[in-house]
Formats: sequence, structure tokens, C-alpha cells
Amino acid sequence: MYSFIVFAHVLGALLIGSFLAFPFAFKSLLSQSGNEVKVAVKTLVGFTRFAHYALILLIVTGGWMAMGYATYPSLLWVMLSLILFMLIGALIGVIQHNLKRVIFAEDPDNALQRNKAKLNTLGWFTFVLIFTVVFVMTNRGLFS
Repeated sequence: MYSFIVFAHVLGALLIGSFLAFPFAFKSLLSQSGNEVKVAVKTLVGFTRFAHYALILLIVTGGWMAMGYATYPSLLWVMLSLILFMLIGALIGVIQHNLKRVIFAEDPDNALQRNKAKLNTLGWFTFVLIFTVVFVMTNRGLFS
């Protein structure tokens, strides 16, 4: 059973790691116009939904491994991990909300230009948080 949980956890990590491409995909979105913008933004909204599912998979499998198979992980490490995952989930949710605003706007090009700075900042902040989570997860001994 442990092998399956680790496999699911690594799969979730790969899926959330794919969100690292968001800032670069968003940058290429800015060069598009017209109907292409709506199609590309809808793709990014699906991408954010997929990232939320991966995040849930990571929390469930990580919690299962920490409770069932770890030798008493430190409280600091567990709390830091949960807080970072919640921040990532919240940022992805805010990104998704702003992207949906662009989809439902009468003029998607102008809506995208108005939200460009905010979405770019949120994307890069999420990028940094994902790397921070990877550091925390791979260096559990530092938080004992």
C-alpha cells in the first residue's frame, strides 16, 4: 500500500509542478488577440482547475504518509507544509477567478490588459511558493 501512496504523491507533485509553466504560458497569452484570447484563457482556467486537483491529491497522500508511515514528523514541518499548500491553493484560486473575469468580459483583450500585472505577479508568486514547498518537503530534517 505504501508504494501506491508514494506513487500517487509523486504523480501529484509532477502535476502541481506543471503549474510552474503558468508564468511562461501567460506571457505568451499576452501576444494574442481576438477569439484566440478566449480560447487560451479557457485553457489556462482548465489548467488551474487541474492544479487544484493535484494539490488535493498531494495533501491527502502526504497526510496519509505522515500519519501512517512517518516516525512522528515535527509539528513545525507539518504546519509549515499545510500553510504553504493552502497559500498555493488560494493563489491558484485567485488566478482562476481573474481568468474567468477575462472570459466573461465583453472585451476580453481589454480585460486581459487590465488584469495583466496582477495575474503575472500571482503566477510568479505561486511559482516561488511551489519551489519553497519542494525545499520544505525534501529537507524535513531542517524543521525538526
